[in-house]
Amino acid sequence: MDSIFIAAISLIAGVLLRLSGRLPADADRVLAVVVIQFCVPPVAFLAARAMPLTPEILLPGSMAWIMFAGAFLFFGLFARLLGLSRQTFGCLMLTGGLSNVIFIGLPMIEAFFGPNMAYVAFLCDNPGTSVVLAVPAVLLASHLSGQNDARSRREALLDALKRMLLFPPFQALVLGLLLRPVALPDFVLSGLSRIGTTLVPLSLVTVGLGLTLRLPGSRTKALTVGLAYKLALAPALIWLVAAQGFGNTGLVAQVTVFEAAMPPMVLGAILATESGLDAELASLMVGIGTLLSFATLPVWRWLLGGL
Repeated sequence: MDSIFIAAISLIAGVLLRLSGRLPADADRVLAVVVIQFCVPPVAFLAARAMPLTPEILLPGSMAWIMFAGAFLFFGLFARLLGLSRQTFGCLMLTGGLSNVIFIGLPMIEAFFGPNMAYVAFLCDNPGTSVVLAVPAVLLASHLSGQNDARSRREALLDALKRMLLFPPFQALVLGLLLRPVALPDFVLSGLSRIGTTLVPLSLVTVGLGLTLRLPGSRTKALTVGLAYKLALAPALIWLVAAQGFGNTGLVAQVTVFEAAMPPMVLGAILATESGLDAELASLMVGIGTLLSFATLPVWRWLLGGL
């Protein structure tokens, strides 16, 4: 309960700090760099050392791929039914098809399931969400934005893969796996653990600082379709795959479904905006989706606890 309290207070603090005007306009981006570079790597390193290397980790590793494929079918159908443009379809794919597994997912897992399950978030991220963002998402954005020449696609793909390989949490995860057989001093492990405790408050303060809301207006239909998939249908799809495909309904499967229920990925929205794929809808998906997720996530936790 104390973790949930810390998460709620941190999010509210971020919103209040933004409204107070006491911080620079780009404070959320600066703090996001601190979280990624300083707070997340120790958690990733310790998670890699502790995670069980069993077949059940295949489910979180494949979650993002399954969800992105489901999004392609779902949004493709509604694009035809509602007459949505290619740009809007692309925006829905890059936001509704990708989960915010680190900035919101990781602290929410710690709050609702405990820090010992944090490793599932990193399995969902690598080889899941980060690779999906780096490969099929970049290729789709390049195609729909009209950047169809092979060179531009290749450059965009190489740039995305480079960012993934240089991503500090990914490097920490790999290092943790490599050093699993090595007995590290207690003060090192204890120190990394204490640094990792800053993750929940700082990541949610960051989310609060960047949270902006406005009414959807004429974008209501597309927004409803996008968030219906992201917050409800996508986690239901992952639960179905976990239960029927993997035959796994244990704690790892539950946390994986919980990660699928996270709001849209901010980096996906940034990619959509930079590619000219309905920037207004991308902003709405992240802003309203993040706010709604704080109501839907407790529901999913309750459902998962009873299934």
